Amino acid sequence: MILNENWQPGPDAVAGMVELGSEIGLVVYGDPNSLALTPPTDPAAWTRFVLFLRQLSDAAEELAKRMEDRMKDGK
Repeated sequence: MILNENWQPGPDAVAGMVELGSEIGLVVYGDPNSLALTPPTDPAAWTRFVLFLRQLSDAAEELAKRMEDRMKDGK
């Protein structure tokens, strides 16, 4: 699947890890749209997926920090 999207979550957006039986994933409920990231079905690909999730986490932390800095600076 190819997805290129610029999306601004609504005021009630939330994100979290979900577990339904043996299925797990990261879900972003964007108010009103949602996005689910689920692990590859092939366990051989899990290492790369874990790396991707760590990169996503790091990038989200950096974005949050920069947004906080801009709020402090009034930008």
